[in-house]
Amino acid sequence: MKTFFGLIVLALLLTACGQAATPPAATPEVTLSASVDPQPLAVGDATFIATLHDASGAPVDGATIHLHGDMDHEGMTPIDRESSESTNGEYRLPFAWEMGGGWIVTVTATLKDGGTITQDFTYFVDAVSSDSIINHSADAQPSVTIAYAPDTTPIVMGASFVTITVTDAQGVPVNDAQVAIIANMAHDGMMPVKGAATTAENGQYRIPLQWSMAGDWNVTVTVTLPDGRQSEQVFSQQVAAS
Repeated sequence: MKTFFGLIVLALLLTACGQAATPPAATPEVTLSASVDPQPLAVGDATFIATLHDASGAPVDGATIHLHGDMDHEGMTPIDRESSESTNGEYRLPFAWEMGGGWIVTVTATLKDGGTITQDFTYFVDAVSSDSIINHSADAQPSVTIAYAPDTTPIVMGASFVTITVTDAQGVPVNDAQVAIIANMAHDGMMPVKGAATTAENGQYRIPLQWSMAGDWNVTVTVTLPDGRQSEQVFSQQVAAS
């Protein structure tokens, strides 16, 4: 009887050990990738795109994506976003780069079975807004050439004219621009001299200026095209006393 009872106890122990040794069902392998639109990265609104695929490469939908964006230095309030909406494993979340510099975005994907994937992505964000004309370098600097010429040499104190000639990349005169001049002396303490012209003939804009002091001047010429693009160039001008 004792032997029979011992066999029963041993069988129960072996069964319990077998149950404890059974591993829980593993979460299928899921890979997480990320991208940001628009590029290049710059201060302003953006869309963060998190993409999930399983081991076979099939898209994984039905997860919840949480973003935690923080700069790599102190003093900036973190940005948190969350979404469960996806199309073909792609989760698009509105985001905002609020300052230029280094960012760390932690992406946590919570799958339908409760499993989670967490990954850090690092980015460097330009300090200039993506909407700024500076970021559209191909458009921001129109292909124009600016030439500066005084009507008399030397220029003396008092009233005179300068001629600004504007041509495009092919050397064709530009007649529909606005041309403005601001001249500052090479030292502080003198009011600037200003002039402007909006009409031209053969790309030449004549601008009246009133030179108020003899000496060295820095003349900044700004050309604004009808579409708002600008070019700027600085010229040196010496003004004689008489």
